[in-house]
Amino acid sequence: MDYKKYFKGKKIVITGGNGFFGSHIAKLLKNIKCDVFIPRTSDGLDFRKYEDCISYFNITRPDIVINCAANQGGIGFHSGKQADLFMDNILMGNFLMLASQKTGVKKFVNIIAGCSYPGYIEKDELNEEDYWSGQIHDSIFSYGFSRKASAVYGLALKKQYKFNSIHLVMANMYGPGEHFNPEQSKALAGLVKKIYEAKKNKKKTVEIWGTGKPVRDWLYVKDGAEAILIAAANYNNVEPINIATGVGVSVTNLAETIKKIVGFKGKFVYNTERPDGAMKKTFGVHKMKKELNWLPKTSIEKGIKETVAWFDKNYKHAISY
Repeated sequence: MDYKKYFKGKKIVITGGNGFFGSHIAKLLKNIKCDVFIPRTSDGLDFRKYEDCISYFNITRPDIVINCAANQGGIGFHSGKQADLFMDNILMGNFLMLASQKTGVKKFVNIIAGCSYPGYIEKDELNEEDYWSGQIHDSIFSYGFSRKASAVYGLALKKQYKFNSIHLVMANMYGPGEHFNPEQSKALAGLVKKIYEAKKNKKKTVEIWGTGKPVRDWLYVKDGAEAILIAAANYNNVEPINIATGVGVSVTNLAETIKKIVGFKGKFVYNTERPDGAMKKTFGVHKMKKELNWLPKTSIEKGIKETVAWFDKNYKHAISY
């Protein structure tokens, strides 16, 4: 089904709708005649509290909830915050789903980070049947487990109450509007900032954390937003499904691509005292193609060009966001 027809006339809540990913989903829905509600923490809402979740849904009465709410960042962001991040995310994920079930929400679309996959499987690609097959990587274990737990809770609500939730496991996303501050940015955004500023400040070297060998699957955020809406309209299985490109890019190759686009002429220096994280995390897209009849359109080169252009135009805001 065309997602525009599916969403027409419906009430949709996007939790985390002011964030990087949620805001791109909201932009796509602006062109459809539907009612979109974006809760704001500045209004006093705290979705770690069940009473706030149930109250908000009782007021808005949504047909669909798209859950992008999360407290997360890159590997460095998680160090020293493991317990807080576990509790924040497990409370938000499960309370939002429970409140949706209690208030008659017809579909709960749950966004799950790919770090919830096992972190020590040596495979060319991670497919959905691998999702329960091992330990989450230690560098991000508490956040990854809290997101995996939301998929378990969705299954429990399905079995007990027939509640319709879908669980979309996302590749690493990047693009305009991402976090670029060093405390919260992920690898691609962090490299864009470092290489851009190195050129701007005429530096001769850029430090890269780790060995440069880890391979990741990078999904352009506008493609990811489209996939979420297509999945919401067409996927009704509680079992997780990957949303990804199926293509792996090493940190070094990523840095070289950014270097070329930015026009930086210097060299990279690898700080091997910094963690690599899981060495390879590329996702299979066979189920996605079959169930959604969809593949991402944006090449990594085009996506990085648009990201760098946005960063250049919004530099002061981007580094403080």
